Amino acid sequence: MSSLQILIYFYLKLFIYKQKNEIMKTRTFIYLAILMLSTMQIVAQTNYFRLDTVLRKDLTNSGAIVGRQSFDYNTSGLQTQKISYSYAGGNTYGSKKEWIYDSSTEYINEVDYFNYDSGNSTWTMGFKEEYTQYDADGNLLEKISSYYDSNNSVWVFSQKIQYFYTTSIIDSLKRFYFDATSSSWKNQSKDLYTYTSGVLTLKYTKQWDAVNNQYIESSKEHYTYNANNLLTEYRYEYYDTNTSSWIDASKTIRTYDATSSQNLLTKEEYYWDININVWKGNSKDVFTYDSNGNVDSVETFMFDNGNNTWNSFASNINTGIYDNQIDRNSLIIPEDYTYYFYDNFFNHKLDTLHTTTYNSSTNTQDPYQDLEFIYSQITIVGVSEDIELNEVGIYPNPVNSFVNIKGTENLSDYKIIIYDMQGRQIFHRSNQSKINVQLLSSGSYMYKIIAEEGVKTGVLLKN
Repeated sequence: MSSLQILIYFYLKLFIYKQKNEIMKTRTFIYLAILMLSTMQIVAQTNYFRLDTVLRKDLTNSGAIVGRQSFDYNTSGLQTQKISYSYAGGNTYGSKKEWIYDSSTEYINEVDYFNYDSGNSTWTMGFKEEYTQYDADGNLLEKISSYYDSNNSVWVFSQKIQYFYTTSIIDSLKRFYFDATSSSWKNQSKDLYTYTSGVLTLKYTKQWDAVNNQYIESSKEHYTYNANNLLTEYRYEYYDTNTSSWIDASKTIRTYDATSSQNLLTKEEYYWDININVWKGNSKDVFTYDSNGNVDSVETFMFDNGNNTWNSFASNINTGIYDNQIDRNSLIIPEDYTYYFYDNFFNHKLDTLHTTTYNSSTNTQDPYQDLEFIYSQITIVGVSEDIELNEVGIYPNPVNSFVNIKGTENLSDYKIIIYDMQGRQIFHRSNQSKINVQLLSSGSYMYKIIAEEGVKTGVLLKN
């Protein structure tokens, strides 16, 4: 497909999609068209780097390893295990999380949580979540949680959650707790979701009042976005039954780079001082970027309530060290790697995250710890970037929950890779005909289907 054909294709997609959904902006599609043109050549790349291990080193103790995380995957690229260890005072502490999937649909069947018994150097079951029901569209309908009673060697029900959807978009859920006395499930709480232009703007939680046999107000979570559907404010409030009023509790404010409109610049945490009815600062993270688009550093500042201002010195600074020859398109990062600012560091292959901490005695930043990221190299069979797989595609598009891959029957082996607006890889799958995209935020994404026979590249629209 020529450059002109690609641009024509995108303008046609723009016209059609604007008739369906006015919230998508023209600049979004132009940006994606340029992004596609700039990344057409990388489909011939055969080497991927998958994050397998993260080591935490104590720089105050000669770089001794004080923590370790390791990740395992199955042949489809789905994460199957995460193991975390920490070492302190000669003791080893650990936790393990395992994912079990249905062999045919690859939906999650169960997630198991283990604790490490350092005395016996063994793993003991602690908790599990069973994904018991899905609908025809692959939406999760019910999840049951249980804890393991080691004294009696039995599983004990803890909580059940039921999910409800409208056109595959979750609009409510109900929680139940297990009453051992009556051996039955009892109402606990429910969440109600409100969307504006396709994005979540309110989650409203109600608790079950067993005395009056009804749901009563509990809390609200408010979400505010900018024109690019990036979260700019999260605010939490709770219901005060004594005054019959809503009380603010906390909020988070995010700002973004005006040039790229994507790079996170600041993240500020506040709490509501109910005694004087004002917002008080808690912590603030300030992000800076280098010329390669990497997060150069994240500085954390604490709020000085005495002077009613942010401290002039950072309580700690995180600085990334990169291999700029390997960009995000070539990285496979665990979906369960949940530290909020880590994902921002992976525009290129992150090798080390160096942390310093403020020393008030010397007024200096002293070395604190290093996170060392260890990858394994995965080779994908070379493909012909000159051959477009015209018969291959995705549907539905726009999508709510699951996207189907069509036209792959004659492919010997293929990979599906999804990227965000910045060209960063979100996840990849191998030889799957159906992919769960429920966790993706509303917006536009790039997808690539790579096979020995050729390549298919396009845009995925998530409602």
